[in-house]
Amino acid sequence: MGLAEAGAGAAQFQRARLLVGALTQAGVRRAVTSPGSRSTPLVLAALDAAAAGLDVASIIDERAAGFFALGQARATGVPTVLICTSGTAPAHYLPAMMEAREAGVPLIALTADRPIELMDCAAPQTTDQTKLFGSFVNHFAEVDLAGPVDPLSLRAIRRTAAQAVFRSRWPRPAAVHLNARARKPLEPEVGAGDGSLAAAVDALLREPIEAAVPASRPDPAALAQAAALCRQAKRGLIVAGALPLPPPARGAAADAYGLAELARRTGFPLLAEATSQSRFVEGSAAGEASCRADCLGAAWAADGGNALPVPDLILQVGAPPVSAGTQRLLEACGAPRVVVSDGPWTDPAGLASVFLPGDVVATVAGLRSRLEAVPGESAGDGWRRDVLALTSRFREGAASDGAESGDRGLHDGDAARAAVEATPTGGLLMLGNSLPVRLVEDWAGKVERRVWVASQRGLSGVDGLVAGFLGSLSTGGFPAGVLLLGDVSLLHDLDGLAIAPEYADGPPAAVVVIDNQGGRIFDRLPIAKADVFRGPAGRHWSTPHGVDFGGLARAFGVPCVRVEDATALAREIGAALGRRGVSLIVATVDPGALDAAEESLRRAMRAAVSAR
Repeated sequence: MGLAEAGAGAAQFQRARLLVGALTQAGVRRAVTSPGSRSTPLVLAALDAAAAGLDVASIIDERAAGFFALGQARATGVPTVLICTSGTAPAHYLPAMMEAREAGVPLIALTADRPIELMDCAAPQTTDQTKLFGSFVNHFAEVDLAGPVDPLSLRAIRRTAAQAVFRSRWPRPAAVHLNARARKPLEPEVGAGDGSLAAAVDALLREPIEAAVPASRPDPAALAQAAALCRQAKRGLIVAGALPLPPPARGAAADAYGLAELARRTGFPLLAEATSQSRFVEGSAAGEASCRADCLGAAWAADGGNALPVPDLILQVGAPPVSAGTQRLLEACGAPRVVVSDGPWTDPAGLASVFLPGDVVATVAGLRSRLEAVPGESAGDGWRRDVLALTSRFREGAASDGAESGDRGLHDGDAARAAVEATPTGGLLMLGNSLPVRLVEDWAGKVERRVWVASQRGLSGVDGLVAGFLGSLSTGGFPAGVLLLGDVSLLHDLDGLAIAPEYADGPPAAVVVIDNQGGRIFDRLPIAKADVFRGPAGRHWSTPHGVDFGGLARAFGVPCVRVEDATALAREIGAALGRRGVSLIVATVDPGALDAAEESLRRAMRAAVSAR
């Protein structure tokens, strides 16, 4: 009796075991499954690999699973493999796959599919999954789990797995899609076969396989040109936007990307946004008073742009800045720009004079090596002193507002300040879009300790934030974490809260939601001046919801508390970080409180400038 008749299910399982085993052999350490039937051989294979060290999690909803896996890969730099059944199930991975591409995060979607003979004939749960994710993935391949079992075919499965891991990391990290067709029977028959196929698979899995990613080095001529521009500048400014969480081995370095040392070498002030991994660091690593220009964009905007001449060179590292004040400052200066990027063309305004793509650490080190240390008295000293004085006045004004917070209601900036101040040394702070990531730039004070900052700025979406946060926090070795997000963002990821029971033993995870009745980012956009926005139709943008987040939290078994002042908010975040698992803190703010606080800060800045 042939293999297809006597042991088709067993043979299919062995091919699935080879596929998943080869993925782990090539470097994958984690898998996230969602329940389904057609994926049974793949899930059985993942459970088999778990005995050899593969960490396998189960998340009911594929959308949450996708973002949870994305969060894992963001924190580790290693692709997590997603496993789901056929039909609409893999379509729910699309938002996470899109974010992986734009954020440079490796990910592998292993989707089960029906066999060819069931296509286009109304077979249940069957659709065209070929290249389902289009151009959002680095690579697509098909695997027929019920195909031949000759040596060449088996080695092809092993090669496909190695290629998937490699292509998830090169030329720039992104997602890969493997579509695995399976036929019934989906479960291996008990006692089927003579064990020779299993032995052949075992032998292949004992063979080492590693696909090395080529090292990317900056072009020497472009580095020399960038260094020449730096030497000529009298009012240079380093602007660091979003950069990835560094791999754990590099994460031990206080100056993870070498930007503080670059600032000391050039004499340029360093405007490091929170997501650059260079904002919240130890004082010695940041260069203390010698280079830090935190909140410069917000200070420049609050002052009305009158206290400083504009920069004559911008050295942009990472993604474009998110702060509106920083964006306006850069637009106003019209200066030459050197852009350092980890891969994408991060120059939406088309102002780059020199573009340096590739490994940011290597590029920054190469640039530093071409620059002599700035002498004790340099041409840029007056510019640097003025920049640092302006940011100091701004921080004092914001701190004064914080000191008076007990005398007034809570505003959105208070929540940002509290989230930053509560995150422990070495902890993870994750910032949601659209308003929270901007609030930190304006309202977070000086924090002289290492805080790692995650975001989903690839596409700046509001979906998947809770799931992504828990994925990163569960795998990155962080002692605890704080997620700051808006109320609409939380409503977009209730499935993320559904993960909470499975996460009960994880590091403390405080989810701080700013409940300002939704969509306050639109108050800052041109539409806010239109009559339609101020009338009942304005709900199409501002999305008032009236949701009881406490009731939702109880449904998911998540501790929840609602606060209305800054003191209570700080206390409750601290309490949440003292217990394991997920806690929800709802910060209730008046929708107009932030505007009033910002106007108060602008008045204080104008008074400080006129008093000089």
